[in-house]
Amino acid sequence: MRFALFQHGWHWPVVVVAVVAVLGVVCVIAAGKSEREWLGDRRERLKRVAWIAVGLIVVALLATQLNKVGGMLRRIQDGDPLWLALGVGIEAFSFLGYVALVKEVFGPHAPRLNWPAAVEITFGGVVATRLFSAAGAGGIAFTTWALRAAGMATRTAAEMIAAFLAIMYLPYVLACIFGGLGGGAPAAVVWVGVGLGVVALGAAAAITLVPGDLERRTRRMATGHGRGARLAARAASIPEVAGKAARTAAGLVRERPSLLGWALLWWAADVAVLDVCFRAFGDAPALGVLILGYFLGHIGNLVPVPGGIGGVEGGMVGVFVACGMPISLAIVGTIAYQLISTWLPVAPGLAAYWSLRRRIARWREADGVADEDASVARAPRPSGEPALDR
Repeated sequence: MRFALFQHGWHWPVVVVAVVAVLGVVCVIAAGKSEREWLGDRRERLKRVAWIAVGLIVVALLATQLNKVGGMLRRIQDGDPLWLALGVGIEAFSFLGYVALVKEVFGPHAPRLNWPAAVEITFGGVVATRLFSAAGAGGIAFTTWALRAAGMATRTAAEMIAAFLAIMYLPYVLACIFGGLGGGAPAAVVWVGVGLGVVALGAAAAITLVPGDLERRTRRMATGHGRGARLAARAASIPEVAGKAARTAAGLVRERPSLLGWALLWWAADVAVLDVCFRAFGDAPALGVLILGYFLGHIGNLVPVPGGIGGVEGGMVGVFVACGMPISLAIVGTIAYQLISTWLPVAPGLAAYWSLRRRIARWREADGVADEDASVARAPRPSGEPALDR
């Protein structure tokens, strides 16, 4: 399966315009400048050019999916509108769990992260994840950017995002292991879910055993042993951060079990949306089939295509058909779910993204004013000049 940006379509002129515009502006800026002058004096302008290019590429990525979304709409037009409307309402409710988890996990480490900012990060992250769905990489990058802007240190942000994901995906792993208890699924599908869940749970447990000072130990051992040893020492920070994150997640759940409840709300409501979509076109499958089809099918998110279109659909339909569901019902129910869960949140997500950008600009402006005031306060006063009361 090819990455959607490289498929044929009318989005290519947009990509060409983005590339030409970026190269043209960079060439104009760079003309007659040394490298230091070019990067130093024009940094803000380059940032604006980069954002314009990103915006054009986003338009191009969305354009690759318009014909698919249109096809989805045509296929679900015969569904029961009341059931589909109920699905939209349940999906909106599921976001409550995600927003609350964002606020509760990151809030103590980022005092600026109030409820409106948590909503913006959640919905903005949805857009980033839909545009590049490979294991949620787009959403992770977006959340990291937002948390750093909220004042969280880079290392802390990495550790807390990993802890957040550990809490968020614990219900996912448990559903793979125990989902077959709901009945209806063949033994082969049940054991695939059990195997994947046990491996993931075992890996998470092993990560907690990574020493908290692994990077320091590796750097000490690498001293004087060449560049390769130093690179290995740097790479040791990855398992160290993962180990700290796993221990942090376990500690947070012990202290505040409600965090796991918010994660359960997110997943359970989204599974309910899938159930409602099947009911809009026929009969819903047994609970075990529904759970395993949902969670095993979502492994298709690892495929780096916008919105997971093709990856998630193929995975879910394949599991449902393997469980004995008619292929026509499996396809149309999954398509309806994808439209409600994947594409309807894009519009509020784009609005949340731009709102968050304005919020971050205000944060940075406030930081600049505060720094300026502090520098003025520290500046030496001429002899005899009285100090000003604040």
